[in-house]
Amino acid sequence: MTEHRRIAGRAAARAGLARRYLRAATLALCLVGSGASAQDELAEAAAQLEQAPQVALAAAEDSLARDPGHIDALLIKARALATLGQPRAARQAALAAYRAADVAPARYVSAMILADVLTQNGQHTFAQYWLRRAVQHTRSEAEVTRVASAYAHVKRENPWTFRFSVGAAPNSNVNNGSSERIIAIQGLPFVLSPTARALDGYTAEATAAVQYRFAETATSQSHIGIEAAGRMNWLTPASQAAAPGASGRDFDYHAVTLIGRHVQLLDSAGTLVALSGQVGRTWYGGAKLTDRFGAGLALTLPVAGGQDSLTLTGRADRVLHARPGRAHETVGHVGASYVHQLDWGDHITGRLGYSKSVSANAVQEYSMPEVSLSYAFDTPVLGTIFTLGAHYGYKDYKASPYTNVGRQDHMVGVEVSAEFRDLAYMGFAPVVSLQANRSVSNVSLYSQQSLSAGISLQSRF
Repeated sequence: MTEHRRIAGRAAARAGLARRYLRAATLALCLVGSGASAQDELAEAAAQLEQAPQVALAAAEDSLARDPGHIDALLIKARALATLGQPRAARQAALAAYRAADVAPARYVSAMILADVLTQNGQHTFAQYWLRRAVQHTRSEAEVTRVASAYAHVKRENPWTFRFSVGAAPNSNVNNGSSERIIAIQGLPFVLSPTARALDGYTAEATAAVQYRFAETATSQSHIGIEAAGRMNWLTPASQAAAPGASGRDFDYHAVTLIGRHVQLLDSAGTLVALSGQVGRTWYGGAKLTDRFGAGLALTLPVAGGQDSLTLTGRADRVLHARPGRAHETVGHVGASYVHQLDWGDHITGRLGYSKSVSANAVQEYSMPEVSLSYAFDTPVLGTIFTLGAHYGYKDYKASPYTNVGRQDHMVGVEVSAEFRDLAYMGFAPVVSLQANRSVSNVSLYSQQSLSAGISLQSRF
């Protein structure tokens, strides 16, 4: 029910919830250490920040006249200036405090106050950056939770959303080639070319997306955005020797997609409907592969008082192929997913789906039912969060140029990932994943298997 919380929380954020939260989080932490008499004076000034910000500002300025680098005074000055509606000066004072700080508590409070000031001035993206700086100086899980909650509030206020991921891994099948060396076609044996067989190598993947919320009400949001994805490959020396005319770049994949989305909250229980449309282009090996456009619908229903959720989806896409011999096609998909939260916090997610392709070229038409299951642990084990997953799909082509009975592929896969939270930097934790996939086909050309293990970065909040 993340989307529901985001829409419902947006109305509260518009009323100033994020600002009040950050203020409460930093007022109690303003004094981070000074002499006894100065501490008493500044403590009195801190107590008057809300009711008498001019008095607090005067006390802070008096301390700064004696010591321009006094961190507590700079923090109180920043807080007072923000209350008096002087965001630029408040930001400068908070930044000065951060730069002068030489201990984690001072840096933490300075970054939190700086994020608050930026939020008040509508600079939400920079506020999110400083909250990520703040989490680097936390000393307890309670402080991490405080930063994460503040970040969630600021994120709801920000009309811009940015997302990126990057990872790299060894890959036993960079070209999506066959695991067989010799295949049979109409009972006759054929030796596959080196590039048609699986080639070992390394794969680096990256995605980046930016989204803008251009309209909203208390119960709806409308977004437009663009997403880019890329996968680059390199062959091992052994694979390069086996296929001397090939390069890993021959199997690179890139995609750019323009996306529009409208989300509507239907009732107070949290029933949510999302309408989406997209248009995009893909490239393979540097040459245009497809143009694609389509639309989708998703209905999310709260279950068990909102603890669980059921999502029903449907979409249709028109795919225009650029390569000779490939006809344009229409692909439809329907699916359902159920997320169940266990009493101890772990999550189980089950998904069912069915896809069907329609094309003027009979050998491109297929139907594919699929099922997947994942288990996400909530409690870290030695600072590590584990997620396990498995999936199965059955792809059925009624026609094939290689057999008289069409083509049938059985696809299975398993995955395990480990998020190392203790190694997080600015809220981004490294994730190590291991994936194993196997496809068994009655047309041995399409029997494949791959194993990859890699590392990526994932945001904790």
